[in-house]
Amino acid sequence: MSIIPELHIGWWNGWWYPVIFGLINLSLMAAYGPRIFGKRLIRLPPFASRKERILSMGSMLLFARGMMIYSIFVTLKWTTAWFYVGSSVFLLGLIIHTVAMVNFAKTPPDHPVVNGVYRFSRHPMQLVSIVMWIGVGIATASWVILVACGVQLFLSRPFLIAQERSCLESYGDEYLKYMTNVPRYFVIL
Repeated sequence: MSIIPELHIGWWNGWWYPVIFGLINLSLMAAYGPRIFGKRLIRLPPFASRKERILSMGSMLLFARGMMIYSIFVTLKWTTAWFYVGSSVFLLGLIIHTVAMVNFAKTPPDHPVVNGVYRFSRHPMQLVSIVMWIGVGIATASWVILVACGVQLFLSRPFLIAQERSCLESYGDEYLKYMTNVPRYFVIL
């Protein structure tokens, strides 16, 4: 890793990771029905304040779109251990994210998602997205991506709280019981 990253557009850059991730997401949405599953998946929760909305939307744009765009310019370190370690971390996160999406898709809309990886985390998709990007950061040896992942853990909190509040309104005591038994992340934060 260098202090000033070398940026250029190329075929062997980090953009492969978000493309793979995107193709799997689109395939799952097509398989489980874009009208119901896709709409439910990308629905934004109601925000309690303008500040919560701005922080949530800014966090999503910076992390999701910003990292995708940045990955176009960052070279993969094919001949180093960084590439293999980072790709393994990405693949592990991708597998868990895919399982979480299937758990989400198989749950009827009138019930909270509490099965599969949701037994270990209330927000597994958001958490493993960060894990996947840590993998990309390692594979490209990019300190910028790694720092963005650390910052995202804190910036995503208002959005996660808004999601939980929305689930409490929709599912009531069933979701409250779930919240008391399952941590927000995989560790209690």
